[in-house]
Amino acid sequence: MSAPLVGALLGLALAVGVVLVIGQWRAPGQVSKRILPLVHATGFEWRRSTQPPGHSAVSIRMIRLLDYVVSDASVHRRLVKAGLDPSIERFRLDQLRWAGGGALVVVGFGLLKLLAGDPLPAVAWLIFTLLAAGVSAMACDYWLSRRAAVRAEQITTELPAFAELLAFTVAAGLAPASALSRVADRVGGELAVELRQACVEVADGRPFADSLEAMADRTGSGPVQRFVDGIVVAMERGTPIADVLRAQAMDARAVGHRQLMESASRREIFALIPVVFLILPAVVVVAVFPGVIGLAL
Repeated sequence: MSAPLVGALLGLALAVGVVLVIGQWRAPGQVSKRILPLVHATGFEWRRSTQPPGHSAVSIRMIRLLDYVVSDASVHRRLVKAGLDPSIERFRLDQLRWAGGGALVVVGFGLLKLLAGDPLPAVAWLIFTLLAAGVSAMACDYWLSRRAAVRAEQITTELPAFAELLAFTVAAGLAPASALSRVADRVGGELAVELRQACVEVADGRPFADSLEAMADRTGSGPVQRFVDGIVVAMERGTPIADVLRAQAMDARAVGHRQLMESASRREIFALIPVVFLILPAVVVVAVFPGVIGLAL
């Protein structure tokens, strides 16, 4: 690729950027900015949307494109499960930043190759840039999935100890809602965060069973869902909650033990990799090499 062609492409990109910036600067203000003073003058309370300020037309179009790749419902569910800000627009902007960073790395590499006198083909440069942007955006989505999964595992690990503490507190004579608030204020971890939010919802007037079910939905943990279902059923049928909580704690510990055994069995397979591909070939080479040298001599 010749130097004039590279200069023309860079000049075209710069011109498009300047036009977009000028168009955004000269664009009329948002509708909310124009009518908000008039609405406030009437005394009517009006709330703006949760969309972060500073969105340009290009960023909004890119966010709509990302919505087609991964649905908003999936992103919102994983954001809540990971304990992050449930704003989908903010996560989409983070994805755009990741994609821009990946594309910038490829563009910088191409410029270095150009300055070194070995330029990349224009088509390959463009393909690599788009590919890096897409991979970076998917890496951001994968990071969110991993964070949600790790938090769910941590909550599952904390559940047995919490269930036992709650059983002791209920057996001491406290009501389930009061026992939940008492235990949540004295324990730490991710499960305690969800418990405190459930206690706040109960204090605001939400039914206790609905708050527990909402907490189970936010965590995305199967043992927590079964634990909440056991409490709700016990409250509806009048079963002694202390006995139910003890049984739920034993069940949660059994689930944790089973998951630990499954994880250990998978680690055994991974432990064979260095034995088969490193230690065994080295032993074979050490055993066969003297004979090969003897035959050669």
